[in-house]
Amino acid sequence: MLKAVTGNACDWHRKLKNMSNEKNWVQLQTDIHSYRDALAEAADTVVDEGVSNYPIFFAFMGEANEQAPGIAVTKIPTKRGITWQVNLSTLEELVAKTVIPTEKIDPFREVYKKNHSELCFPIVDEEGARFGFVPKSSAGN
Repeated sequence: MLKAVTGNACDWHRKLKNMSNEKNWVQLQTDIHSYRDALAEAADTVVDEGVSNYPIFFAFMGEANEQAPGIAVTKIPTKRGITWQVNLSTLEELVAKTVIPTEKIDPFREVYKKNHSELCFPIVDEEGARFGFVPKSSAGN
């Protein structure tokens, strides 16, 4: 289920090259299916421990990258021979690293509140930068 929220953040094209096209976003949703419960637990821990009310997952293909925001939470190998590296970040970290411009904080919070029961991922493709949301639970899906 693709739910993407459009935003205007030109700097993302330089900083987030992990989602080079819509196909990768759709594929990521399929690839993380059996990992959603664990990812949801990680996101819930960030909120429950008072770290942030806005956990954001950052997924990219290939080797671990110290430049990627967040902390590494899992690697997801695929049948296609690629491995997704998944980090967990927060709104606050992405603002501090100027990945999310300060003028986009409030619009992001509004969108996030509407999708609070889902996992949040940044998406970058030829259409621009935005956030996508994936249901947290893999139960029944």
